[in-house]
Amino acid sequence: MVDDYQSLLPIHNYQRNRILTFVAPDVVDPSGTGASWNANQAKISAATGGLSGKGLFKGTQAQLGYLPQAVAHNDFIFSVVAEETGFLGSAFIVGLFCLMVANGIRIAGLARDRFGMQLAIGVSVLFLVHFFINIGMTIGITPITGLPLPFLSYGGSFVLSCFILQGLVQSVYRYRKDFS
Repeated sequence: MVDDYQSLLPIHNYQRNRILTFVAPDVVDPSGTGASWNANQAKISAATGGLSGKGLFKGTQAQLGYLPQAVAHNDFIFSVVAEETGFLGSAFIVGLFCLMVANGIRIAGLARDRFGMQLAIGVSVLFLVHFFINIGMTIGITPITGLPLPFLSYGGSFVLSCFILQGLVQSVYRYRKDFS
């Protein structure tokens, strides 16, 4: 049955498996040990944190290798945070991201010109999309795409890009309308 979809979706096999694993995991990987392994382990990791978590560096899924090191600190960093800091730590991270996006939108309203407004809105939407998709793939509401979580995922170039984008938004705030 999976072979029927190969002609409909002109993409690479791993991309097709990610989508099909999200739509029909029992068809693509009935045992849960193939294409859906990382997604299943990320859900388990996020779900076992409880209210206050297991403690920093004491999460079993990442520390014991069930959630592979190659993805634990990149694509599924939120599941590791949720397991180690629990619901309270996860809610704190979500709150910080919401505050950052809301601040970007507020800065867009204060912008002196249209370009500054669009820049601040664009950066805020970019962070919001990365945030939603990364956390969504961690808890199983969006397919696995490989988008990193801003400021938290391991990787120098993406973190640097996030800081540059946030600096551009702060520059819009610096040169706002009522600045004298």
